[in-house]
Amino acid sequence: PPRWVIALSRDQMILIDRQKWPASRMLRFDFDLLFGENNPDSFLAVVSLLHREHTCPIDNSIPYLDDLDENSHKHAYEVSDDLKYALRKSIELIGNEAIYWRKSRNEGVFKGKIDGDQLTLECLRYMYRLLFLFYIESRPDLGYSPMGNDVYRLGYSLESLREMDTTELSSEEDKESTYISDSLDRLFQLMWEGYPRWEDPSKQIILSEVDETFYESFRLTPLRAHLFDPDRLPNLTRVRFRNVIMREVIELMSLTREVKGKRRGRVSYSLLGINQLGAVYEALLSFRGFFAEEDLFEVQPEFKNGKSV
Repeated sequence: PPRWVIALSRDQMILIDRQKWPASRMLRFDFDLLFGENNPDSFLAVVSLLHREHTCPIDNSIPYLDDLDENSHKHAYEVSDDLKYALRKSIELIGNEAIYWRKSRNEGVFKGKIDGDQLTLECLRYMYRLLFLFYIESRPDLGYSPMGNDVYRLGYSLESLREMDTTELSSEEDKESTYISDSLDRLFQLMWEGYPRWEDPSKQIILSEVDETFYESFRLTPLRAHLFDPDRLPNLTRVRFRNVIMREVIELMSLTREVKGKRRGRVSYSLLGINQLGAVYEALLSFRGFFAEEDLFEVQPEFKNGKSV
């Protein structure tokens, strides 16, 4: 059977790859959007993707679309490596900030006041929340995150906070305030409780019926999983993280790692597949935090002739 199929209607064109069709993956071109914007670059992209030489080259060379696909997979694996580093660094930032927050309120930390393993587990769960939200907001096709609604996208989404990844905090008030942390707490609450959240007078049953007055707002189904259960974060739930810390966390999760001679790029979570996300998850399963009883310094081993000394 043919590998490529083009389906054409009055409003759209679809390019189907037989190898990707079982995974419900295709390329869709919306004519209203395409001709409405009248962008020459968009027309060039459509022609390039649909050209016969780029799908079925005469010389039997590798199709251009396969090259694009392979490069996207390579990029996804590079991004997953960057995410492993970003998550580990972010966990350290979150954990140390929780300790700072307790100390600033004269609450005990050491001598058994807080368990290092428990704090590590909570920091892992906090960062997995962010990773999950980054992913579902980048994949509207999953049908869960209401990114098509401006109220959610501009007012509540993690993507709206992501725009702060390069924002400079100029004043001490900007650095010490907790806007990012408070916004994330509200988003976590929305994920756990859903929206709109209606209760009966006895405060025992959450009703599923939605009044018509909410037609201009968004709807979010409650995600009653351990990941967003507030009781699973007994130490972190009440911590209000400073902007100076959370901005760095957002930056780590949004941009690729700094490499000399290479410009940092924006992480595209929509390109990450299950394998890449699984690799990130598994890399952190053995991560363990502890309280340092003295100052510690992380050093890089010295290499001579390709071997560590």
